[in-house]
Amino acid sequence: MRLSDYLSENLIILDLQAKDKVEAFRTMVSSLAANQMIIDPATFFDEVMAREAIESTSIGRGVALPHTRTRSLHRPVIVFARTSEGIPFTTNHTDPVQLIFMMGTPKDEANLYLQILARLCRLLRGNEFRDRLLTAATPQEILQLFTDFDSHLN
Repeated sequence: MRLSDYLSENLIILDLQAKDKVEAFRTMVSSLAANQMIIDPATFFDEVMAREAIESTSIGRGVALPHTRTRSLHRPVIVFARTSEGIPFTTNHTDPVQLIFMMGTPKDEANLYLQILARLCRLLRGNEFRDRLLTAATPQEILQLFTDFDSHLN
Protein backbone atom coordinates (compact mmCIF):
# COMPACT_ATOMS: atom_id res chain seq x y z
CA MET A 1 0.00 0.00 0.00
CA ARG A 2 1.19 3.48 -0.89
CA LEU A 3 -0.44 6.64 0.38
CA SER A 4 0.09 8.28 -3.00
CA ASP A 5 -2.51 5.83 -4.37
CA TYR A 6 -5.17 7.76 -2.42
CA LEU A 7 -4.01 11.28 -3.36
CA SER A 8 -4.29 13.19 -6.62
CA GLU A 9 -3.20 16.62 -7.81
CA ASN A 10 -6.85 17.72 -7.92
CA LEU A 11 -7.23 16.96 -4.21
CA ILE A 12 -4.27 19.06 -3.05
CA ILE A 13 -5.05 22.58 -1.86
CA LEU A 14 -1.84 24.53 -1.25
CA ASP A 15 -3.32 27.87 -0.24
CA LEU A 16 -6.34 27.07 1.88
CA GLN A 17 -8.20 30.25 2.81
CA ALA A 18 -10.18 29.22 5.87
CA LYS A 19 -10.62 30.93 9.22
CA ASP A 20 -11.70 27.80 11.11
CA LYS A 21 -11.89 24.04 10.73
CA VAL A 22 -15.54 24.06 9.63
CA GLU A 23 -14.70 26.30 6.69
CA ALA A 24 -11.61 24.18 5.95
CA PHE A 25 -13.66 20.98 5.98
CA ARG A 26 -16.30 22.52 3.68
CA THR A 27 -13.60 23.53 1.19
CA MET A 28 -12.02 20.09 1.27
CA VAL A 29 -15.34 18.28 0.84
CA SER A 30 -16.18 20.65 -2.04
CA SER A 31 -12.92 19.57 -3.67
CA LEU A 32 -14.02 15.93 -3.41
CA ALA A 33 -17.40 16.82 -4.93
CA ALA A 34 -15.88 18.87 -7.76
CA ASN A 35 -13.72 15.88 -8.69
CA GLN A 36 -16.61 13.40 -8.51
CA MET A 37 -14.91 11.46 -5.72
CA ILE A 38 -17.91 11.45 -3.42
CA ILE A 39 -21.49 10.23 -3.58
CA ASP A 40 -23.06 12.43 -0.89
CA PRO A 41 -20.96 15.47 0.10
CA ALA A 42 -23.38 16.68 2.80
CA THR A 43 -23.39 13.33 4.59
CA PHE A 44 -19.62 13.02 4.33
CA PHE A 45 -19.20 16.51 5.81
CA ASP A 46 -21.59 15.66 8.65
CA GLU A 47 -19.68 12.45 9.39
CA VAL A 48 -16.33 14.26 9.50
CA MET A 49 -17.83 16.88 11.81
CA ALA A 50 -19.35 14.19 14.05
CA ARG A 51 -15.93 12.54 14.37
CA GLU A 52 -14.35 15.91 15.13
CA ALA A 53 -16.96 16.53 17.85
CA ILE A 54 -15.85 13.37 19.66
CA GLU A 55 -12.26 14.58 19.89
CA SER A 56 -10.13 16.97 17.88
CA THR A 57 -8.25 15.31 15.05
CA SER A 58 -5.30 17.65 15.59
CA ILE A 59 -2.32 15.42 16.35
CA GLY A 60 0.08 18.25 17.21
CA ARG A 61 3.00 19.79 15.32
CA GLY A 62 0.56 21.74 13.16
CA VAL A 63 -1.12 18.64 11.70
CA ALA A 64 -4.73 17.42 11.70
CA LEU A 65 -6.19 14.19 10.34
CA PRO A 66 -9.98 14.56 10.07
CA HIS A 67 -11.34 11.20 8.97
CA THR A 68 -14.36 8.97 8.67
CA ARG A 69 -15.55 5.63 7.41
CA THR A 70 -18.55 6.27 5.20
CA ARG A 71 -20.97 5.04 2.59
CA SER A 72 -20.39 8.31 0.71
CA LEU A 73 -17.25 7.02 -1.06
CA HIS A 74 -16.53 4.12 -3.40
CA ARG A 75 -12.82 4.04 -2.65
CA PRO A 76 -10.40 5.44 -0.06
CA VAL A 77 -9.33 9.03 -0.61
CA ILE A 78 -7.13 11.66 1.00
CA VAL A 79 -7.55 15.41 0.49
CA PHE A 80 -4.54 17.49 1.53
CA ALA A 81 -4.82 21.18 2.40
CA ARG A 82 -2.18 23.61 3.61
CA THR A 83 -2.73 27.02 5.15
CA SER A 84 -0.05 29.56 5.91
CA GLU A 85 -1.99 31.19 8.76
CA GLY A 86 -2.79 28.14 10.82
CA ILE A 87 -6.28 27.17 11.95
CA PRO A 88 -7.26 26.57 15.58
CA PHE A 89 -8.52 23.00 16.01
CA THR A 90 -8.76 22.98 19.80
CA THR A 91 -10.40 25.34 22.24
CA ASN A 92 -7.09 26.49 23.71
CA HIS A 93 -5.65 27.47 20.28
CA THR A 94 -2.15 26.46 21.38
CA ASP A 95 -1.18 24.51 18.26
CA PRO A 96 -2.69 26.00 15.10
CA VAL A 97 -2.97 23.53 12.22
CA GLN A 98 -1.29 24.22 8.90
CA LEU A 99 -1.39 20.73 7.34
CA ILE A 100 -4.76 19.00 7.06
CA PHE A 101 -5.22 15.49 5.70
CA MET A 102 -8.90 14.65 5.32
CA MET A 103 -9.29 10.94 4.88
CA GLY A 104 -12.32 8.88 3.98
CA THR A 105 -12.73 5.18 3.36
CA PRO A 106 -15.75 3.06 2.51
CA LYS A 107 -17.60 1.87 5.61
CA ASP A 108 -16.82 -1.80 5.00
CA GLU A 109 -13.04 -1.31 4.72
CA ALA A 110 -12.18 -0.92 8.40
CA ASN A 111 -8.79 -2.63 8.13
CA LEU A 112 -7.64 -0.45 5.22
CA TYR A 113 -8.91 2.62 7.07
CA LEU A 114 -6.65 1.82 10.02
CA GLN A 115 -3.68 1.01 7.76
CA ILE A 116 -3.93 4.33 5.91
CA LEU A 117 -4.34 6.30 9.13
CA ALA A 118 -1.36 4.53 10.75
CA ARG A 119 0.84 5.04 7.69
CA LEU A 120 -0.04 8.73 7.53
CA CYS A 121 0.82 9.13 11.23
CA ARG A 122 4.17 7.41 10.74
CA LEU A 123 5.08 9.70 7.84
CA LEU A 124 3.98 12.83 9.68
CA ARG A 125 6.17 12.09 12.70
CA GLY A 126 9.21 13.05 10.65
CA ASN A 127 10.22 16.70 10.84
CA GLU A 128 11.76 16.66 7.36
CA PHE A 129 8.56 15.37 5.75
CA ARG A 130 6.39 17.98 7.48
CA ASP A 131 8.86 20.78 6.68
CA ARG A 132 8.92 19.82 3.01
CA LEU A 133 5.12 19.71 2.89
CA LEU A 134 5.11 23.29 4.17
CA THR A 135 7.46 24.50 1.43
CA ALA A 136 6.39 22.45 -1.61
CA ALA A 137 5.35 24.80 -4.41
CA THR A 138 3.08 22.53 -6.49
CA PRO A 139 0.71 19.60 -6.11
CA GLN A 140 3.18 17.55 -8.15
CA GLU A 141 5.86 18.22 -5.51
CA ILE A 142 3.48 17.05 -2.78
CA LEU A 143 2.78 13.81 -4.65
CA GLN A 144 6.51 13.28 -5.20
CA LEU A 145 7.17 13.79 -1.48
CA PHE A 146 4.64 11.08 -0.68
CA THR A 147 6.19 8.76 -3.24
CA ASP A 148 9.72 9.38 -1.93
CA PHE A 149 9.01 9.21 1.80
CA ASP A 150 6.38 6.45 1.58
CA SER A 151 8.88 4.12 -0.08
CA HIS A 152 11.07 4.28 3.07
CA LEU A 153 8.35 3.00 5.40
CA ASN A 154 8.18 -0.69 6.18
